[in-house]
Amino acid sequence: MILYIYSNNDSNFKMKNTIIYLFALFLSQLFTFSWSQTYSTKQIDSVLNMPYDDIVANTSKSLQLFNKVLSDAKKQNYKLGVANSYDKMALCYFYQNKYDLQAKYIFMAIDCFNQLKQYNKVASLYGSYGYHLKRRNLDSGILYMQKGLKIGEKYNSEYELRAIYDNYGVLKEMKKEYDSAFLFYNKSLNLKEKANDKIGIPYSLNKIGMLQLTLKQFAKAKQNLDKAYQIRLEIDDKIGIAENLNFYGYYYFETKDHQKSIEYFNKALDYSKTYNYNYLTQDNYQKLSELYELNSDYKTALDNFKNYTAYKDSISNINLRIKQAELDTEFDTERKEKEILEQKADLAVKNTYIVIIVSLLILSIIVGYFMLKNQKMKTLQLQKENELKDALLKIETQNRLQEQRLQISRDLHDNIGAQLTFIISSVDSLKYAFADGNPKLEDKLNNISSFTKETIYELRDTIWAMNKEEITIEDLKTRISNFIDNAQLSLNGIQFNFNFNTKSFQSFSSRDGMNIYRLIQEAVNNAIKHAKASQIDVSLTESDNKINVIISDNGKGFDLATAEIGNGLNTMKKRATELKGDFSIETNENGTTIYLSLPNQNEF
Repeated sequence: MILYIYSNNDSNFKMKNTIIYLFALFLSQLFTFSWSQTYSTKQIDSVLNMPYDDIVANTSKSLQLFNKVLSDAKKQNYKLGVANSYDKMALCYFYQNKYDLQAKYIFMAIDCFNQLKQYNKVASLYGSYGYHLKRRNLDSGILYMQKGLKIGEKYNSEYELRAIYDNYGVLKEMKKEYDSAFLFYNKSLNLKEKANDKIGIPYSLNKIGMLQLTLKQFAKAKQNLDKAYQIRLEIDDKIGIAENLNFYGYYYFETKDHQKSIEYFNKALDYSKTYNYNYLTQDNYQKLSELYELNSDYKTALDNFKNYTAYKDSISNINLRIKQAELDTEFDTERKEKEILEQKADLAVKNTYIVIIVSLLILSIIVGYFMLKNQKMKTLQLQKENELKDALLKIETQNRLQEQRLQISRDLHDNIGAQLTFIISSVDSLKYAFADGNPKLEDKLNNISSFTKETIYELRDTIWAMNKEEITIEDLKTRISNFIDNAQLSLNGIQFNFNFNTKSFQSFSSRDGMNIYRLIQEAVNNAIKHAKASQIDVSLTESDNKINVIISDNGKGFDLATAEIGNGLNTMKKRATELKGDFSIETNENGTTIYLSLPNQNEF
């Protein structure tokens, strides 16, 4: 059937054309039904071997075709055609997110292939079904994958095992069972190398390389990425080349070579745009935005972020979803029409008048259906347009806020920073000009100079936090480490120790990250100024899904009852409250220990 798409202005005209067309098509199908051609077994095989991309491009049309060949295969008792039809229909239902129907047809296909003793297909189907379950039920996916793997190994189905091993490695990597992931990636690679599978080998090499990159095994990762890239250059695999250039971008990002990372993401971007690899284009723009922001090139960062947003929106375009829903409905309507035609075929041959009456009745149902559908689609379209407008407005607001944030941080750095630096210079000049022989004046000027320098440091910290929507755990570690290193250099006689050990926590909001840093800074400064300590320890560790911050010194301690107002204790308590953390202090004549326990980052 033909799908008509029209505007509101000519909807009545196009509706009439649609009705006329449907009526003509219905009568044509009705009178030609009895002598319509049945597919031969060769034609059935040809349909079932259509390219994967063509199948998933329009799953409704594909299902209609596969239902036809299934019916013809059953009429001819062509069991292999029946089994393959079930397999293809299961694939279509997976991409329509109809998972119950996917499971139904995939197990029907498995039963058929078992009867035909084609155990290689049985292994492949169990493996693909397990892989499809990975996002919905990872443990069940692993069980089905293991079943397919055992059958494939039992019957030495090397061709199917290449994909099963690769996909099983992905599931093991999702479970963070990295040794097992490496094992199965390498098993797949060995089979592909044995078969000289030039297309498949780079996929396994890249999986191994990217897992090594995750585990910080940089030299090994680079070696495998290089091998994959060279093969793809040899066979001129344009999409594969784009993918490997993207992987190089991630490699140099992880090794902190941001300039090379930008270079390779830009190369990958050129390829992905040229060959319409939209998902990769979206990823390239996102990483380039992050990298330019890290390099303080905020304008380029913002441009890349806008491009990333545009590609992300285009991929999930609402109109595509509406069209898919229309195609699904169209298929259901055609299926019902076909059932009615089969039931009325004999009566149509015997009595033309009965056929015409039935035709008109069905036509009236179709007209009513399309009128109702048209009204519903108008309502749905208006709703989707409003949602899209709201989303665009939100993105525009976020972009304006980001631009304002960047402008404020530049003003603070350029204006306030320069003025504070001028004050320091002026105070130093006054000290040399007037403080000679006047210790009190010199002390006052030194205090003003020190206070102004501390204000500059705090201003830089504030600008650092303002320029980030979130602060990663590595950013926080680096900031604390720099603070402690500077304190170590400027103070003689105090030993500083810094212990950092956390893996599962990834990032904080800029406000929370700054509060943690300021609390540690306040505690260390108190220990330096008031405790007369010779050793200060700072630790940031993880236990029981919490981050524990501990600052301890071996100084003289203090009385909590009398020190409540001074020493910045109230400030630290307020910061702990904002962080929704547990805060406590232990102090005696042997020293002071400050505890801060923070909940899981998802609760921030």
